Amino acid sequence: MNTKFSMKIAGFALVIAMSSVGGAAAYTSQVTIGDLRPPVQVAAITPLSLQFFCAKNRSECRGGGSAQVTMTPNLMAVLKQVNVHVNRSIRPKVDTADLWNLNPTEGDCEDYVLTKRSMLIRNGVSAGSLRIAYTHTRRGEPHAVLVVKTSQGDYVLDNLSNSVKTLRASGYNIRSMSNANPTSWSAG
Repeated sequence: MNTKFSMKIAGFALVIAMSSVGGAAAYTSQVTIGDLRPPVQVAAITPLSLQFFCAKNRSECRGGGSAQVTMTPNLMAVLKQVNVHVNRSIRPKVDTADLWNLNPTEGDCEDYVLTKRSMLIRNGVSAGSLRIAYTHTRRGEPHAVLVVKTSQGDYVLDNLSNSVKTLRASGYNIRSMSNANPTSWSAG
């Protein structure tokens, strides 16, 4: 095999390998330098399935607005209403292919997250305050939730619970999360 052809094959294999990790690459953890220094956020790869979704649904993948919203009784009521409504409107189903969909009749955790994010934006919640986050369930399974950045801390909307909880009360350890722009991600 000649060298140029071998290099092309190796490059193609690397592209395939990087593409297939998509969401898995988003599970990197925080890096802590020294014991007393704060954690350093490191970049994480935007899940490949989200990249495909955003290519088809550009208007659903915009950031913008405030990166944090003021928590009010009205906002909490909207968060609870949207969480329960979406949890009841989508039947849980494990994807055979990791496709992210908006407003499906059945789907997995990412589908719930996208639908909740879209509905909250339509209800006036700043897109920049809504973060897609990867964590693990208590059973150790990869799981996505929607995190809302508020003046009173981060709140989690989860398809496994109809309660809106603070991130701390949810018990989740965030592995990776979108930034104010949902196509840009950070680890931990």
